[in-house]
Amino acid sequence: MENENKILIIRVIRSFEYRTIKNLILKDIDLNTNVSDFKKLVSDKIQTTPGFTPFKTKQYDSMKIFFVPHGQKPNNLTINLENDHFFLNNNKSLAENGVVYETEISFFVMEDYLKYKENPENKW
Repeated sequence: MENENKILIIRVIRSFEYRTIKNLILKDIDLNTNVSDFKKLVSDKIQTTPGFTPFKTKQYDSMKIFFVPHGQKPNNLTINLENDHFFLNNNKSLAENGVVYETEISFFVMEDYLKYKENPENKW
């Protein structure tokens, strides 16, 4: 059977309006991992990885696929606003949610996302 451990790119979004985004590269991720366990792993990495100090104060609670390799990139550079079916379901594994090798996943606060979706305006 094919090795299920993959590299994933997590786009930690602190601010949608100001495009405050930092990528977190995670290696050897088992795609059979439950999404809720994966969120905890990413949150722990944010707290312990150097360079994420400004991102440590937010309580990130949602994940959404930004880009799947060999797929179409979204028009919005901050987050994929077009495809609401790309939200990751906490009760499924990463693979069941459509995550594959080198998928870019946005990690953000849902309340901030909903405000931005109503008025997707950049302030910088």
